[in-house]
Amino acid sequence: MPMLLSEAEGNTEHGVIRQSCSDPARSETLRTSGSPSHRNWEISAMPGAQAPGGAGKTKSRNPAVYVAEKSDTSVVPEKPSNKGSSPAERVEERDVAKGNTDTSPAPRTQSRISCASMGLEGVREAARRNKGMQFTALLHHVTPQLLAQSFYALRRDAAVGVDGMSWREYEEGLLQRVTDLHGKLQSGAFRATPSRGVYILKADGRQRPLGIASLEEKIVQQAVVTVLNAIYEEDFLRFSYGFRPGRSQHDALDALTVALKGQKVNWILDADITSFFDEMDHEWILMFLGHRIADRRLLELICKWLQAGIMQDGRRVAATKGTPQGAVISPLLANIYLHYVLDLWARQWRERHARGDVIVVRYADDSVVGFRLKSQAQKFLEQLRERLARFGLSLNASKTRLIEFGRFAARNRRDRGLGRPETFDFLGFTHCCSSNRNGGFQIAGP
Repeated sequence: MPMLLSEAEGNTEHGVIRQSCSDPARSETLRTSGSPSHRNWEISAMPGAQAPGGAGKTKSRNPAVYVAEKSDTSVVPEKPSNKGSSPAERVEERDVAKGNTDTSPAPRTQSRISCASMGLEGVREAARRNKGMQFTALLHHVTPQLLAQSFYALRRDAAVGVDGMSWREYEEGLLQRVTDLHGKLQSGAFRATPSRGVYILKADGRQRPLGIASLEEKIVQQAVVTVLNAIYEEDFLRFSYGFRPGRSQHDALDALTVALKGQKVNWILDADITSFFDEMDHEWILMFLGHRIADRRLLELICKWLQAGIMQDGRRVAATKGTPQGAVISPLLANIYLHYVLDLWARQWRERHARGDVIVVRYADDSVVGFRLKSQAQKFLEQLRERLARFGLSLNASKTRLIEFGRFAARNRRDRGLGRPETFDFLGFTHCCSSNRNGGFQIAGP
């Protein structure tokens, strides 16, 4: 089974399909001339395997975006165990076991499949088997039953949106409400409404803007997240922990601790993206979704949510970029964005350029990357800045740091006449180099 190496081109010398959020069905090929020697860390895609049973309608993918690379290796993403957090991972995934009979790529004509005849488990299995497949008719899976389940998955005490509808009020007559809501979704009558804009105080004293959606928006977004998770949980890499089913902050902290203790890490890059949720580009979001999603109605629905804006002081403020923090679907869109912008790129960077161990733990827009060599860390940081800039993002200069950290950091700094190793914060915990009673390395923090 070929590895998913789908990634939008940061520079467009090979041609890129960018989709407008105002019309997700319309695509435009952007081409610019460029030297073949121009540095390019983008990842292209290999054709995928045929869906189980060959069910559903299939269409070919655009060769301007999806190009086979002979150097690409086949991998199988591993899901976390239900029995506990997975150990720390390096950025690469494990190779496909020898003898796997599902590794033969199918013709490009098999790269789309209609999901109308498949349950979500079938969607999940198809996504697992074929990393190049595009899915159609996904909105078919948003049934009245799923809408009811999504309602009960919401917080009962959550703040109300512009509709003023509370969870308890909506529960009265729930069956009829979700039946009507399902009818509006399937007929195209459902309309996205602006979120209610509120602010919460951050730890540093600044205010964080939140968008509180109406209750029916929350229900539909939760249902769409459930459907899309069937696909993207098969795609996301193992070092991504934020806002994913069965993964938590504690899992990310445990993975980081195991990695720092078990790998040859001497330098830590503590990377924070500036105003990430506010800066996500709508067209890139649609571009990334288009690698897997070919359901026009679903893409249009997501566009409506992105462009709905917020209500402040009785007036609507339109959204031209970003996705509201507080919206149910925003964490998934953020993970999809960073899957293509950061995760796949970081894995490929390690495979092509790293010398020695490279570890990655990402939780939403906060990432920790460990290196054996300072020169490697500096090179990665420089190229990460370039990489993010291509997609409208930047690192927060006041929060992003490269520090000496690891089992030998205290000794090495002492030999150079320097003080104790610096500390770094990740997910609310301060990590510092320490030693146990026997003089062995340990991390004080979580």
